[in-house]
Amino acid sequence: MGGPLLNKKYLAIVMIIIAMVSLLAVGGNQNDSLAKAATEPPPPVASGAICLNRGTVPDAELHWLYIPESAAELATEENYLYLAGRLIESGVVDASDCPAGGMGAGGYANACGLAAARPIVIELQNAYDEAILQAWQDVGVPPVLLKQLIRYESQFWPGQWGTYHFGLSHLTYYGAYTALYWSPVLFQRACDPTYGGRCEAYFIDAMMIGSFLQNVNADCPTCPYKIDIAKAQKSINYIAHALLAYCRQTAQIVSNATGQSTPGAVVDYATIWKLTLYNYNAGSICLYNAVRDAYESIEGQITWLDIAGYVGSGSCELGVGYVNKITEPYYAFPPGE
Repeated sequence: MGGPLLNKKYLAIVMIIIAMVSLLAVGGNQNDSLAKAATEPPPPVASGAICLNRGTVPDAELHWLYIPESAAELATEENYLYLAGRLIESGVVDASDCPAGGMGAGGYANACGLAAARPIVIELQNAYDEAILQAWQDVGVPPVLLKQLIRYESQFWPGQWGTYHFGLSHLTYYGAYTALYWSPVLFQRACDPTYGGRCEAYFIDAMMIGSFLQNVNADCPTCPYKIDIAKAQKSINYIAHALLAYCRQTAQIVSNATGQSTPGAVVDYATIWKLTLYNYNAGSICLYNAVRDAYESIEGQITWLDIAGYVGSGSCELGVGYVNKITEPYYAFPPGE
C-alpha cells in the first residue's frame, strides 16, 4: 500500500477540501442540480461522447482544434520569462553577469536572464510535443488546446508552483479530486499503488490524491534541469485524462443546467471544450449558472459567446479571459493560411 505520500500539512489541507466538497453535496435546494453533477456516481463513459466526437469542426475554430500530422507542427520558440526564471533560480542557468542575477520581479527573469536561458527555454517548451500528440491518439484531448493550456498555466515548468499547484497544468488538490472522480482510468491508477487496487467505487481520499499529484509533479533536485523531464513527459497522459474527466463533468453539468439528457443537443464540440476549460479554471458553480441562464434566455443550442454573456462577476468573469487566451489564434493553423 506504499504509494507516494504527502506531508502532514498537505494531508490536512486535502482533508479540509474533501470535507468542503462533502458539504456542497448536502447543500441547499438551490444547488441540487449542481451537487448532483458533482457527487453522484459518474455516468457511463459513453455519456461524455460529445467530448470525443469531433464531427465537423468549423474553420473558425481550427486554429486551436486542428490535429497536427506530426509533433514538429507544435514547435515554438517563445520567450517565457517564468520558465527562464525557474531555470536561473534552480541553478541550471548561470546569469550571474546579468543585472540582479538575471531575475526580475515575482520569480520572472529579466531580459538579460532570458537571453542567458533562451536555448533551454526553447528546448523545454518543445520537450512534450510528442507526448501531447500521443495523448490525442490515446485519450482524445485536442493537442493544440493541451499545449496552449500548459503554456498558459506553467510555461512548461513541470514542478510545484506555490503550495497548491502541481505539474505542467497546475493541477490543484480540488482539481485532482475532480479528475479522479470523473475518470475511471485515473481512479484506478491512484488506487493501485495506494491500496493495491482495492478501492470502494468513487471513494477518494487524501492518499489517493497525493498519489495522483506525485505523478504530475516532476520536481527533481538531483536531475540535470532540476526537473525530471521523462516523468514530465509521462505526466502528459495523466493531464489529458484529467481534462477529459473535466469534459465529462462539464457535459453532465450542461445536461443538468438545461434539462437536456444529451449535451450535444445544446452545445457543439468546440463549445464543450471551451466550457471544459472554463470549468477547469472558474469551477462548476460558475459554469452551471452561466449555462442555465443562457439556455433559459435562448431556449435552443447555445455557443460559447452566448454562455460567456451570462457569466457572473469576480472569479467567474476571470474564467472567460482564461478560455479566450487558450483558444485564441496562436499557431498558424490550418497550415498555409
